Amino acid sequence: STGLPDNSGLTFTSIPCERDPIIIYGDVVVSERNDARDGTYGNAPEPDTVWSGGSRVRRRTGQVNLRVDLTTIGTASTNYNSNYLGHLLGGGFLRQLAGINSDTVATAIDVNTFTPTATSTDYSVGSLIGVGPLNGRAEYSAVTDDDVSGNVTVSPAFSSDTSGQLVYLLENWFPAQRGDMGSTTHSLSFRVDGVDFRSYAYGCRLESMSLTLDNGRVMADLTYQAALIQDDHGNAVGPVEPVYNSGAPCFFRGSYAVISSGSPTSTTDASTGDTLGRIALDVDDFTLTVTNTLTPKGHSNSILAMSDMEVSDVDVELSLTLSNVNTTINDDF
Repeated sequence: STGLPDNSGLTFTSIPCERDPIIIYGDVVVSERNDARDGTYGNAPEPDTVWSGGSRVRRRTGQVNLRVDLTTIGTASTNYNSNYLGHLLGGGFLRQLAGINSDTVATAIDVNTFTPTATSTDYSVGSLIGVGPLNGRAEYSAVTDDDVSGNVTVSPAFSSDTSGQLVYLLENWFPAQRGDMGSTTHSLSFRVDGVDFRSYAYGCRLESMSLTLDNGRVMADLTYQAALIQDDHGNAVGPVEPVYNSGAPCFFRGSYAVISSGSPTSTTDASTGDTLGRIALDVDDFTLTVTNTLTPKGHSNSILAMSDMEVSDVDVELSLTLSNVNTTINDDF
């Protein structure tokens, strides 16, 4: 009603992220003044403002940077709907949630194919599943077909027969494509609390995500672009104790990075999905970076100066440091 964001109806979720120096996010958006003048002096830039209640409100934008570990949700819930990790990832990706949480392999046809106890169409093509432990490890693969004689096919292959194994149908976040091009699950608002300061960031979308290893612990560095950042230091209540997930932190120990042995035959949902082999790479280190190019959509009648931000391009880069050279990896791309 005023053209300014209203956070009174928002519920904020605590995020356990790494401690950082006190940084007040954002920079004032200004218009440089290059007016003609009769000397060597310059005119100060004009801040981008709106009028509200007889006062000028400056528009400030910038980035919000977070570093979090990927501790799982544990048994507290069956999905990440209201969890901070679900919120953070939903700011940059779309989400796919299976109709069931888990299943059991009724019969294993081979290392790429099994008959599920549930209906095969409960498995979505392209989604990730986990089984195990197989040979002492949890293993993961992607569903490539869910409608071949009631069976499910996966690629790359599992390391062995999966008969009787418990199957976890995982929650998936993925870049938008086709009819959903440019969209994400939602935008975010951050409230940053500290001693005698409080800032709000509105209309935030994920600009980049980098997954790295810190002594084996998998860490996510997240950068969000905010449409507007405002301070509310007068209502600061001090630091907020973080609420941790009840699951386990993710460590890349006793693990392989698995790729398929061969090149995919199709990039679409083929009538018969790929069933490629398995190459387990002994990886010393890795970095996975997803970078979204964010484009403002139009101008709205508010201080945000846009109606939304959409993802106009996605770049995904994976860097692997292997214990031993493996030339077959080139065939997978």
